[in-house]
Amino acid sequence: MSAEWQRLDRRTIFVSPIKPILSVVGVILLVMIVRGWAKVSLVEPVITLGVAVLFFVANLWRWATTRYRVTDTHVELHHGVVTRRRRSLARDRVRAVDMSADVFHRVFGLSVVTVGTGRHVTDSDDELKLESVSTVEAEHLRGLLLRRTEPVPQEVAQRDGQLSKFDTRWLRYAPLTFIGFVAVLVIIGGLTQLGRTVGIKLWETGPVRALIDWYVDEPLPLTIIVTAVVLLLLSMVLSVVLYAVIYWGFELTRRDGALHVQYGLLTKRSVSIEERRLRGVRVDEPLLLRAVGGAKVTAVATGLGKKKGDDDKLKADADLLLPQAPHGEASRVVSAVLKIQPAPTDTALIKHPRAAGRRLVMWSALFAATPAIVMGVLSAVGLTPNWIWELLLVLVPLGVLLGVGEYHGLGHVIAGDYLVVREGVIPRVTVAVQRHGIVGWKIRQSFFQRRLRLITVGATVAAGSGAYYVRNSSQQDGLVVADAAVPGLLEPFLEKN
Repeated sequence: MSAEWQRLDRRTIFVSPIKPILSVVGVILLVMIVRGWAKVSLVEPVITLGVAVLFFVANLWRWATTRYRVTDTHVELHHGVVTRRRRSLARDRVRAVDMSADVFHRVFGLSVVTVGTGRHVTDSDDELKLESVSTVEAEHLRGLLLRRTEPVPQEVAQRDGQLSKFDTRWLRYAPLTFIGFVAVLVIIGGLTQLGRTVGIKLWETGPVRALIDWYVDEPLPLTIIVTAVVLLLLSMVLSVVLYAVIYWGFELTRRDGALHVQYGLLTKRSVSIEERRLRGVRVDEPLLLRAVGGAKVTAVATGLGKKKGDDDKLKADADLLLPQAPHGEASRVVSAVLKIQPAPTDTALIKHPRAAGRRLVMWSALFAATPAIVMGVLSAVGLTPNWIWELLLVLVPLGVLLGVGEYHGLGHVIAGDYLVVREGVIPRVTVAVQRHGIVGWKIRQSFFQRRLRLITVGATVAAGSGAYYVRNSSQQDGLVVADAAVPGLLEPFLEKN
């Protein structure tokens, strides 16, 4: 291929500075409002105009000094304002071409294209980012770089199409996650930090002082109940809003041997997972979500390395196949993605021995009792009152229940071409991995496990978290399932009767 050097889209000169300029303008307006309009001078408008001009000039220079091209063998990017950088990725190493577009990019018809190798490292040389190109050019680049060299079989082409699509009824699962509560904490922290930045003492403002006075005047039980109710309602509302903002327009499709996922109301994200890199699926069922029959599905695939940077959220969701949705929809997606009926994650699992339950309950109860034991020791030497450790004893039965739940969540089975393992309670995680994708085994047995004849066997997979464990199974069952999942791999290390 004869490839010419190309520039980024010209519109990026105007789009890229919008967000930082709006942030600066917002802070300056807030300062002006706090100080009062009567005290406004020419300083603030001049600062705002100067910052806008600097951002515009910087982006104009960045656009003028950035070039990229796609050759037969490499993807090349030359960029840099002060220090020129020349980088390239071999096309045969490209495993992911992801697209994202915030609300400003979408208005101007632009997208940010991230080309990566999918390595599980933080080395930026394994990723090229083009910010920004036209959406049409972004789609062309993704098709070009992920194009299969071999023809797509007819039976694969017949399975192409939509596998799942966003349903507004999924919004009812949003309040059952912790995202809303985290958002409340982030908002409180952000307001506090903003107040410090602009010189406002939030604790001395009228509304906050009135709230503090109410807490002082009212009975403690009433204030606790009201606070809990307000936080619960606020977190529920924010959970629904954030779920809609993040996942609105979700669509999972199969096309030309790849799974394509796109979603986002304000920032639209688009991720492709080649099916030849797929090694299985993972179904997450957090406790509250499981109680109402919900689940989330992610892919276990190679080349989905997560990296730190500006696109943490995009990288964190690079393996998403289905957000929080009904369990029936999750099962349908698993079946469609793996092309098997019924979904292996719904297969009845082999239960683990009662000794595993006793071990889990014992350790959970001991862990839950630790705070009470510590505070009891401090109370015995007169450093803390007795009521603290007595109150903390309530954690012990909760720990016992957690251990029982952990035990009932354990299970494993070989379902056709897949090894299925399940564990956990707070979230419960079920993973189905392809048996031919297992490259090794990790076998662990602690001192206490040996006494109970239990064992933990981990299937090593070059994808996802790297290993998936059959925890606390009987010694015989654990080794048998490992030998049956990948015949011959463990045989040199086993003694058979």
